[in-house]
Amino acid sequence: MFFILSKIFFYLLMPISFLFYGLVMAVSTQSPRRRKRAVIATLIGLYVMSNGFFVNQVLRMWEYAPRTMGPQEKYDLAVVLTGGIADKKGDQMFFGNSADRILQPLFLYKEGKVKKILISGGSGSVSAQADSASEGRAAAYLLEVAGVPKADIMLEGTSRNTRENAVNTAKLLRGTKQKIVLVTSAYHMRRAVGCFEKVNLKISPYPTDFYASDKLYTLDQLLIPKEYNLYCLYRVVHEMLGYVVYSVLGYA
Repeated sequence: MFFILSKIFFYLLMPISFLFYGLVMAVSTQSPRRRKRAVIATLIGLYVMSNGFFVNQVLRMWEYAPRTMGPQEKYDLAVVLTGGIADKKGDQMFFGNSADRILQPLFLYKEGKVKKILISGGSGSVSAQADSASEGRAAAYLLEVAGVPKADIMLEGTSRNTRENAVNTAKLLRGTKQKIVLVTSAYHMRRAVGCFEKVNLKISPYPTDFYASDKLYTLDQLLIPKEYNLYCLYRVVHEMLGYVVYSVLGYA
């Protein structure tokens, strides 16, 4: 129930939803003054939410910063959280927006920084028809094709959210003491770290899949609205809300 309610809650509070609320108010009110104010507020909101400089500042504030491992830094296990990594249909592999989540631990493995890779996560879809383990299997297949032995790949394919990622990973590793590096998207890392620390797993964060960039003061960044910025704002607001909800519930 929490899974479904959380999805509904997030969608109701997304930036684009507030633009929709403004338009609904504009067409439903009988007052010309309120209609005008609703339209103006919606237009201003749309401009701000699609402004590259504003959105990038929000992302820079929220995302974990990139990190580089030291020459002697090594880990027993890289825990990778799924979420748009890859999918496999037949013999063909398709990569999602978050493919960097699996590519970076692959590089770490090849460099000898991690000994094994655990892929944690099932389907985040509310559909009962979703194959909960398909993304994990596709990511594991990618690692195998890249030369990682099956013995060094672990799968946890039942988790549907970050809380379950942490709880189920802790169950898998129960009784073992391993040095763990946690790999997920930079915008998602704050919530992930909180969840894993709550289940007493000591991890070292390794953020990937960055949306934030260096500060740019070009006219394009400062003045021209773009639909891509709305997408980036959706991502970071979703995570901010998720972190607040998880904190209230004691999950992070």
